[in-house]
Amino acid sequence: MEAYFIIIALAIIIIISHFLNVYSDNTGVPSVLILILFGALLQLDKSLFSYEILNQSTQKPLLKILGIGGLILILLEAALDLKINKTMIYASIKAFFAASLGLIGTAIAGAYILQYFAENLDLLSALFYSTPLAILSSAIIIPSTHQFPEDKKSFLIYESTFSDVLGLLLFQILIGIFQRGSVTSSEVLGKLGLSIAFSLIISIVLIYVFQKIKGPTKLFLLFSILILLYSVGEALHLSSLLIVLIFGIILNNYNAVFKGKLAALIDDNAVKKIQDGFKILIHESAFVVRTFFFILFGYYVSLDTLLNIEVIIISLVLLVTIYIVRFIVLLPTLRTSTWPELFLCPRGLITILLFFSIPENLIQNNSVLENFHTNIVPGIFLFIILGSALFMSNALIGFKKLQLKETSENKNTEHNDLDDNSLEDENNTSLEDENNTSFEDENNTSFEDENNTSLGSNKDVL
Repeated sequence: MEAYFIIIALAIIIIISHFLNVYSDNTGVPSVLILILFGALLQLDKSLFSYEILNQSTQKPLLKILGIGGLILILLEAALDLKINKTMIYASIKAFFAASLGLIGTAIAGAYILQYFAENLDLLSALFYSTPLAILSSAIIIPSTHQFPEDKKSFLIYESTFSDVLGLLLFQILIGIFQRGSVTSSEVLGKLGLSIAFSLIISIVLIYVFQKIKGPTKLFLLFSILILLYSVGEALHLSSLLIVLIFGIILNNYNAVFKGKLAALIDDNAVKKIQDGFKILIHESAFVVRTFFFILFGYYVSLDTLLNIEVIIISLVLLVTIYIVRFIVLLPTLRTSTWPELFLCPRGLITILLFFSIPENLIQNNSVLENFHTNIVPGIFLFIILGSALFMSNALIGFKKLQLKETSENKNTEHNDLDDNSLEDENNTSLEDENNTSFEDENNTSFEDENNTSLGSNKDVL
């Protein structure tokens, strides 16, 4: 009987999440924020029902698995929306500039702030905590940009995606320094180049092979292979997210890649079927995984940590620093208004995932640092995730209101133009009628006078 209750609960959660997405689309409030709060409410399971939904030993591994799956799905979802054109190239260059400078600037500034507040925290350890907090959450940004203009949407998708990739790369560099003492720039660039080359080759091979496969189950097979490649890449310390990102972009723009002799290898109808089916599969799967991940995170983190004065002070200082660095980076990048992009920098899935990936031996034999890691850091992460989501929510609501206002003004303008045109038509019609009437009256009068005169003359002759 207990199994049926679990199935019912999972079904209800998905239904609730669907309506939260609808609410989010209509209001601009990120559904992720409500999912985390919903998960936090589930912490009352012990006190109200004397029943624990998930024990402590299960929560963390499950969060990591859902986080990795969600990250792959969300990156694929973003990549399958991107088109290769001049606008894309320009947007990607701007986004790379903003993502890299924003990541490095926020990570370094955050590390010094944490060092100031925490005792015995060296710079390397501080960077392990500040780097996850410097990474934008594509899991929150991408679903929130569907109604944005194409230029803003492209920039935000690329920026959050680059932030994820570069953030993971930076975190791997920190782990290499922590384990081996140093990492050379040639090693980093070599692995990055190898990741890009491997991603391009494997993407072309996968598309070619899968267009030949017949049967209804090949889309899940393709997704399974991508997860396998991601996991193998992570084990080899490659930038595995590039495999996912590049595959998605190539699949969505296969005509731009398969040119010349390669074009003969492609069956347009077969690839389009894979493309359309894969988009639906990824979109639906991302929705489900994202739902359970953020609810589970809300259930995992104790809300009591938010009431800690030290947590509140450190978190507020870090939040202010995040927005100052972002403003400094966006000002020369966008060269126009930085709103609402300034506040569209939430922290989320990748931040949580990297927090669980911090080496456990980082805090061994240091009771002060262990207390900071256990009692302070989780509260800081939760505070910044919720705070950045709230700021983003406010910006999205304001932007949506501005869009509605502009739409309303455009409709009024069009309506006025139509009224003016109808008035002109009416005036023209009236003028034409008047001229025609005048012309007809004049002709009739002239004709009648002429006839009368002629008739009078004839009478005189008689």
